[in-house]
Amino acid sequence: MAQRLTRQMRMYPMLIGAVGSILASVVVAQQKPVAAMFGDDQKRGERIALSFATAEIAPTASAGFPLQIYLTAGDLGRAFDRADFRADAAIVPTNTALLTTAASPATQRVLIERVRKQSTVMRDLEEQIAARKQSAATSDGVMNIGVDTFVALLPRSGSARASGAFPKSVCLVATDFAKGGAIDRRELFAQDRVRKGIADCLTALDASGAQSLVLPLMGAATSGTQSKDTAFEGQRVLQECRLLNSVAGIALGIHDFAPSRRSLREVGVIQYDQEIIEMFSLPKGSRVAQAAQNFYRAYADQVKQAFRKGLDGQKTTAADVDGSCNAIFSTL
Repeated sequence: MAQRLTRQMRMYPMLIGAVGSILASVVVAQQKPVAAMFGDDQKRGERIALSFATAEIAPTASAGFPLQIYLTAGDLGRAFDRADFRADAAIVPTNTALLTTAASPATQRVLIERVRKQSTVMRDLEEQIAARKQSAATSDGVMNIGVDTFVALLPRSGSARASGAFPKSVCLVATDFAKGGAIDRRELFAQDRVRKGIADCLTALDASGAQSLVLPLMGAATSGTQSKDTAFEGQRVLQECRLLNSVAGIALGIHDFAPSRRSLREVGVIQYDQEIIEMFSLPKGSRVAQAAQNFYRAYADQVKQAFRKGLDGQKTTAADVDGSCNAIFSTL
């Protein structure tokens, strides 16, 4: 009797461990894609741990569940390539000409390179773009920067749904000219323009039934007119201001959209992790390494402040941030 009781007692920890593993597997399986990506990004991004934040928008009359917002530091490519991270929809930058072969904006290539692997889906996308080009034209192309949007299904026929590394639907926002150059014309991508484009995309994708969505920062690339050296103060401050401006505009767009939402449950705003690392991670022991970390800490705090202010419907101005951002925020 004593021996049998001893054997049973030895079995209990094993059973508890097995049950715990099963429960953990169930939780992971049930976790929504953006939340799953956010958790994985945090594990990968220990060097930029201050760049992560979450927020929740309360249920509304049209949606009886909260909207979870994740500000993450990761890579849009990972959000497409891993099935467990792949959201229903995405907002992706494009150019005013809706030219999929253009070099600008660079982020568009993350989507197009993956869609091209599914020839039928790429052809379907090109047909949808061709129809849009016939129906609208502006002085600079087909779309106005920061304002005009275009929703495409990948593909349109649900029965022909491909298994490619891309979401079911995308909303393209014009953030540059096909040959580049818009980044240096800040009046074309002020926060009010960003917020309108983002709000329109969110509204359209929400209406299509999307429950999860990801989007990268937009209109925030460096101009390439200054030194590429990340230790060069002017270049770093310039990029900080542009990234802050982008986060603020996107958060404002989420705020404007939120009251009318019906299906969206989670949104992931992706800061490109390698960009942050290049800006602030200098070799340990170098003369400016500690200064770079101090700059990063201040920058991350300002990004989260802009994120939360935007979700509350408040603009971020040059007075809200350290450094010289007057040139970037002057068009507010």
